[in-house]
Amino acid sequence: MDIDGRNVANLSYAAAKNTGLTQQNPYGIVCLQADKIQTLTVGYPMPLRFDRELNLSAKVNEDGVVQILANVIHGK
Repeated sequence: MDIDGRNVANLSYAAAKNTGLTQQNPYGIVCLQADKIQTLTVGYPMPLRFDRELNLSAKVNEDGVVQILANVIHGK
């Protein structure tokens, strides 16, 4: 995720698992895995502010990905 041209989050599933982000933590990033589904959630405790642009992208390098879902709640 980039805000106004600066990268603020860049993480893979493997990196999240390796750094212990597999349970609730103060960083707002959690990687959970059930029998057939794996999720990576990125959330922030306070609103993110940007002046020009918020860019959220995903790069998929493996088979079997059936859905990518992003929810952005915005306001003034």
